[in-house]
Amino acid sequence: MNGRARRARSAVAIAVASLAALGGAACRGGDGDAPAGAPGTADHAAIERLHDQFVEAHDDGDVDRLMELFSDDAVVAPEDDATLEGKDDIAGYFEDVFDQTPSTIELDVLETEVHGDWAFERIDATLTMTHSATGEEMEVWARYFWILRRQPGGGWKISRLIANLDESGDEDDGAETHPET
Repeated sequence: MNGRARRARSAVAIAVASLAALGGAACRGGDGDAPAGAPGTADHAAIERLHDQFVEAHDDGDVDRLMELFSDDAVVAPEDDATLEGKDDIAGYFEDVFDQTPSTIELDVLETEVHGDWAFERIDATLTMTHSATGEEMEVWARYFWILRRQPGGGWKISRLIANLDESGDEDDGAETHPET
C-alpha cells in the first residue's frame, strides 16, 4: 500500500472513529438555543449551500467548479470503478462522465449528521439523461454516502464519497422504477 493510500485509509479511520466517539455529543457552531449541528443551524445551511453548488456544477458539466467542493485529499469510490484519490483523479473521472453521459442531478438528502468538524450524509440522487442509442430521456437512481469536513470560515467540503446505483426496480415489466430506501 502506497503512502497516499495509507494516509487516505487513516483519514477514513479517524473520521469513523471520531463520529463513533462523538455519538450524540453536541458540536460547535449553531444558532440560538438549537443544539449545534441540528437542522436549521449554520452548519446545515452551509451544507445545503454545498448541495446547491454540487448540483449546479454537475448540471453545467463544470469539473473545475465541482472540484472546488472536494477537499485536497478527497477519496471517491464510484460504482464499478477504481477508487479515486485526490482532486486530479476525481477530476479526470468526472470529465469522462460529463463527456460520455451528460446529465442533470437532483439530490434527496435522507440523513445529515454533524459532529464537530465532520459530517456525513446519506443521499438519494436522481440523474436524468438522454439514452445515446434511442434518444429517449431516462432516469437513473444512485445512492451517495459522503463525509464532509468543515473548512476554515465554516464552509464544508466533500472528503469522502461512496456512490452506487439503485437497481431495485424491475425494468422488464415496463413499469417506471423508483429508488427504494
